[in-house]
Amino acid sequence: MNIIRIFSFIVLTYLLSGCSLLEVKLDSQSIPLTTQELNIRLLTREYSAVFFKHVEETADDITSKNTDNDGIYTFAILWKIYAHEGLQQSAYQVSPFAGLIDSWAFTRQMEMYFTSGDGQTLFGSEQILAVNTSHQLAVEIESLAERVLKPQQFKQSRTFVNDFVTKHPFDSNSFVRTPAFNAWLEYNNIDESEAITTIGTMPEALGDLSDRLSNLSTLSPKLLTWKAQLLARNSQIDGEQLSQTLENINQSSLKFQDFVVNNPEYMKVLAAEMGKVLQPLLDDFDKKADSKLGVISQERIALEEMVARERIAIGVMVTAERANITQDLDVIAQNVVQRAIEQLTIMISDILVYLILFSLVIFFAPFGLGFFMGKRYQRPAKVKRA
Repeated sequence: MNIIRIFSFIVLTYLLSGCSLLEVKLDSQSIPLTTQELNIRLLTREYSAVFFKHVEETADDITSKNTDNDGIYTFAILWKIYAHEGLQQSAYQVSPFAGLIDSWAFTRQMEMYFTSGDGQTLFGSEQILAVNTSHQLAVEIESLAERVLKPQQFKQSRTFVNDFVTKHPFDSNSFVRTPAFNAWLEYNNIDESEAITTIGTMPEALGDLSDRLSNLSTLSPKLLTWKAQLLARNSQIDGEQLSQTLENINQSSLKFQDFVVNNPEYMKVLAAEMGKVLQPLLDDFDKKADSKLGVISQERIALEEMVARERIAIGVMVTAERANITQDLDVIAQNVVQRAIEQLTIMISDILVYLILFSLVIFFAPFGLGFFMGKRYQRPAKVKRA
C-alpha cells in the first residue's frame, strides 16, 4: 500500500506540474508615469533648488547691509523662512502637474508681492534686490512650463496662473499659500477623480519618497537656524536678565529646601492632610482598576475557551480531510494500477499475435512456396510419359 501511495503521489505531482492553471504570476498592477510627467517632476524639483539658492543669497545680502535695522533684518529672515516652506509644499507633491502649477503660482505671487503688492517697500533701499530675484525666478518657472507642456496647454496654464495670482495675492510676508491645482483642474474642465490616476511604479514611488526625504533633511536645519536667529534678534531678554532670572530661581529653591529641613512638624501635618484628601481618590481608583481587571479576566477566559473550541474544530476538520485525501489517493492508485494491468495485457496480446504472424511468414512461407512450385513443375512430366 505504501508503494502504491508513493507511486500515485509521483503521478499526481507530474500531472499537476504540467497544469497551466496552477501557475502563479505576480503583477504589481501599477501604471508608470508618462515621460511628460517624469520630466515635469524632475525639472520642477530642480527649479526648487534654484529658487532656494537665489532667495537665500538675496536675503543674506539684504541682512548683511542692514545689521543695524531690526525691521529689515527681520523681514529678510522671514522671507527666507516662508519662501522656502511655501515652495517646498508646492513643488514636492504626488502629482507632477500639481507641483508645477502650484510652484508657478507661488513664484508669481511672490513677484507681485514685492513688485506692486503690500511688500513693495518692505526692504527700503534694498527693495530692488528682492524685486529682481523674484522676477528672475518667475521668468525661469514660466520658461520651464513652456518646455514641458504642450503649446495649447501652456497658453491655457499661463492665462490661468496670471488670473489666479491677481485674485489671490499675498497680503503679508508670511506668504500664506493658496493651492492652485484644484482651480486649474476646474479651469481646464478636468474631473478631480481623473487628476491623479497613478503614483507610478514602485521604483518611481520610492524615488519620489527619496527626493522628499532628501529635501527635508537639507532644508530643516536651515529653517531651524533661521528661526533661532530671528528669535535671538527679536528677544527682549539679554544675557544679564537671563542670569538674574536663573539666580532668582536658585535662591527660591534653596529657601524652600531650608524651610522643609527646619520645619519637620509642619511637613508631617501637611503630609497627613494630603493623605486624607488623596485617600478617597486612591480608593476610587483601586475600585475602578479592580472592576476593569475583572472584566479583562472574564474576556481573557472567554477568549481562551473560544480558541480551544476553534482548535478542536480545526483539528477534527483536518483529520477528516486527511482521511478523505488518503482514501481518494488509494482509489486513484488502485485505478491507475488496474488501468496499467489492462493496458499491459492488451499490449502482450498484440505482441503475441505479431510474433505468431512473424513466425508464419518467416518459417512456413518458404516451405509453402516451394511445395506449390514443385507441384506445378511435376504435372507436365507425368503427361509426357503417358
